[in-house]
Amino acid sequence: MDIPSFDALRDLAERDPEGFETLRAKLIDDCIRRSSTRNHRRLRGLQFVIEARRRIARSPMAALLDLQAMMYDSLLGLQHALLFQQSPYAPVATKNARVLPFRPPRTRLD
Repeated sequence: MDIPSFDALRDLAERDPEGFETLRAKLIDDCIRRSSTRNHRRLRGLQFVIEARRRIARSPMAALLDLQAMMYDSLLGLQHALLFQQSPYAPVATKNARVLPFRPPRTRLD
């Protein structure tokens, strides 16, 4: 499916907000379907998070700022991974740890 021009999308959003949302959902779904099959689950999960954040936002501007912050955090994670040659989703391991012994509490009978 071809993406309409910005002006066409703006006009549709002003004239027919429900039609715009329907088209938006179709375009997103089409984009996910055209992606690699191994990415489908992750992309659908990401889209779920995006839609949830849009729903709970106080306003469209708040949603925009929240999603922008989410993208920025992701970009910083990728930058860190590139700089330190690590997977951006790998858990951070501590280099040194001190293991403390665990002893059950004493009762009065002991």
